[in-house]
Amino acid sequence: MAQDDFGRRREDWVIEDSPLLLGIVMPDLRLSNFNRTWETLLGYARNLLLGKQFTRIIDPSEQAAALALINTRDTRRIEFSLRCSDGSYRCFEWEHRPAREGEGAFIRGTDITERKKMETTQNLRRYMQQRKAERSSG
Repeated sequence: MAQDDFGRRREDWVIEDSPLLLGIVMPDLRLSNFNRTWETLLGYARNLLLGKQFTRIIDPSEQAAALALINTRDTRRIEFSLRCSDGSYRCFEWEHRPAREGEGAFIRGTDITERKKMETTQNLRRYMQQRKAERSSG
């Protein structure tokens, strides 16, 4: 079994240091395991998330999307945001794969916050240009 200089299995290192949020959510929506990226990106100490309801940190307006992620066999990607410890939100694109029966789901979240900000800025620019063109033609 390959190990790094710190005695960790390389597989563990890849999971722990992945830029993706990786975790396991139980059928009752508790986070039963996750990589350290959750702590890094969201700013919570591990003990504040481990064994707690996943829904506690999901944007309230997006709870239905989050529940769909966990409670369906459909493997489409779903977007919803998580609240960071400082009160801000980060947007993620989520995928899941069912674990063994009764053991929840493996989830993977990709941070798309910056992409969403760019999309919003571009949409606003288009809107402003359209309004300007309407005013100058009318």
